[in-house]
Amino acid sequence: MRPIDPTLASEAVSLVTGPRQAAYAHPAVNFARIAALWSPILGVQVTPEQVALCMVMVKIGRELNKPSRDNTVDAIGYLLTLDACRED
Repeated sequence: MRPIDPTLASEAVSLVTGPRQAAYAHPAVNFARIAALWSPILGVQVTPEQVALCMVMVKIGRELNKPSRDNTVDAIGYLLTLDACRED
């Protein structure tokens, strides 16, 4: 059996707290922009939290097609951004 690779999570943390956050802003801000764009297309009000969940599903869909480390790291990263988008 293959052991759990802790570097997957640490890589995801580094990405979402470093270069990607610097490039795209805090996830709550970035996903609010995306939600505002998706809402009229989908005909429903989309929240930043829903954007994060949909992006996790995009990575799962890609993983089902062709497994890769990138999909796993990004899915973990999007789950981390979901937590960052939640209001206290």
